[in-house]
Amino acid sequence: MTILEKRVHQILEMMKRLKQDNTFLEQKVRTISQQLAKRERDTLRWNHDRVRLRSRVKRILSEMETGPVRRSPAETTEARPRKRGET
Repeated sequence: MTILEKRVHQILEMMKRLKQDNTFLEQKVRTISQQLAKRERDTLRWNHDRVRLRSRVKRILSEMETGPVRRSPAETTEARPRKRGET
């Protein structure tokens, strides 16, 4: 083989490796992006739950200090458990 043919063969092998590496890295980026999206959804849900629980704790502490507080009908229906088939 001539030197030029060897060099072309080396370049082709290098390109093959780089394409494989690129495919692997693209998959890794997709996986990490999916994980980050899931963590963001979880964080938003946890923040919502934290705010809701904080509100309930404040209301309960207030009731313990001053007696029961009258709640609006919207809060009452939100707090009561829903029956099967009820929306």
